[in-house]
Amino acid sequence: SHNPVCGTEVAMTQLIPDLIELEAGERALLLELLESAQARLLVEIRHTDHRIFRDELRARLTRVETLVERLRPLEERALGQSA
Repeated sequence: SHNPVCGTEVAMTQLIPDLIELEAGERALLLELLESAQARLLVEIRHTDHRIFRDELRARLTRVETLVERLRPLEERALGQSA
């Protein structure tokens, strides 16, 4: 059976090395979008009554948080080099 979530995770894993090649503005924008998604997911989790859906949202939040943690140091290094 096909699991689209696993496919997405594999795609993201393969994408991460390429993120280093993003221009500073692109990296900053991506980080901003991910942090915005993170905030929206937290609100949605708080307002969701269905446990299964809430668990799926928490799993998605974890993936977003992991991406933010991986991108933030790259952005901080880029900002440090431009200063």
